Amino acid sequence: MIIDLSGIAKVVNPIYYPLFENTSRYLILYGGAGSGKSKFAGQKILVQCLLQKHKVLVVRKVANTLRHSCFSLLCGYIYEWGVQDYFKINKSDMQITCLINGSIILFKGIDDPEKIKSIDGITSIWIEEASELTLEDFTQLDLRLRGISKVSKQIIISFNPISAEHWLKKRFFEGKQKDTTILKTTYLDNQFLDAKYKEVLESLKNTNPSYYQVYCLGEWGVLDGLVYEKYKVIDTMPEDLELLVYGVDFGFNHPSAVVLVGFNYDELYIKEVFYKTQFTSAKMIEHLKHHHHYITKLTGFFESAEPDKLQEFREAGFIVNAAKKSIIDGINAVKKYRLNITKDSTNLLKEITNYTWAKDKQGKSLDLPIDAYNHALDALRYAVYSCIKPVAPQSYLQTYTRVEGAW
Repeated sequence: MIIDLSGIAKVVNPIYYPLFENTSRYLILYGGAGSGKSKFAGQKILVQCLLQKHKVLVVRKVANTLRHSCFSLLCGYIYEWGVQDYFKINKSDMQITCLINGSIILFKGIDDPEKIKSIDGITSIWIEEASELTLEDFTQLDLRLRGISKVSKQIIISFNPISAEHWLKKRFFEGKQKDTTILKTTYLDNQFLDAKYKEVLESLKNTNPSYYQVYCLGEWGVLDGLVYEKYKVIDTMPEDLELLVYGVDFGFNHPSAVVLVGFNYDELYIKEVFYKTQFTSAKMIEHLKHHHHYITKLTGFFESAEPDKLQEFREAGFIVNAAKKSIIDGINAVKKYRLNITKDSTNLLKEITNYTWAKDKQGKSLDLPIDAYNHALDALRYAVYSCIKPVAPQSYLQTYTRVEGAW
């Protein structure tokens, strides 16, 4: 069967196009935000699955982050390219099968290592947001790519560099690397980037030059001026909470976020439960009721810029309060507590390691954070700053913990 892929060149950034034929064991795609590296990784995987029989494993740290990122991306390209007749998409299991040659694309989280160990015959691996993984995680994946195969085995590693102390830098950027191809790209290489987002990135040159170097230009470094400097990553939320509430930040093209916040004396216990783009209020309500039905029994503090959205949630049975708006007072309220964040709060953890104070042209910190990496953190701020503890806070806990499978 002859497959016409000539039109694909029109949707691939030119800087990536030569990498379709790259066969290095390690293909490192790194750099700044908006560079299109994840999109290319998805494009390459689909093309190789159409041309040869592959068994591809797509991995992120936490499995539930894959559905609305990598899986959604690949499904989108299948329909955009008009090759849906060549693929079978199993949405429930997150599996894509090529009907031409039997290629399979699997999507798994490294948080369930036993499932990954049970997969045999892998020919390619794509590790998205590789900076989320530990060196041990990577080593286990590297060991899965073994055996004799008719196709070249490759691990595609895509990430935005943050800390110069990260294992990725030591593993792939220090000393001469064998069988490794590294490509650094930035938003300047992405010809499909929308003008508005480009303006946002460009504005960081003046508001925070060091942030621009790391976040936009993909330079290795350690971000200075973090808003929240100290926090602890925990396995799960404890059961002996004094009070449990949640905060909501609305978006559409940018993510909407819902964050559970548990109070226990001078500590906060925080869990991200919703972080998605392209969700209307109605769709968001449906999702929360289906996947987190217990949340209607808790008090929520909602971003109040759009009162009609708050009314939709009230009519759907949610306990809605308009959140207090002050950014600085809200941040100070959060900083009064020791922060504990569950390890599956992937987006929240990513935000807190990138949320910094703006700076003037002289490099002096301003009393205002940069308006980026702050969707889940805004939801956290709304919940903490707006919350007034009731006379009998334990009633929240009793109501919540009776709901099986709440965490």
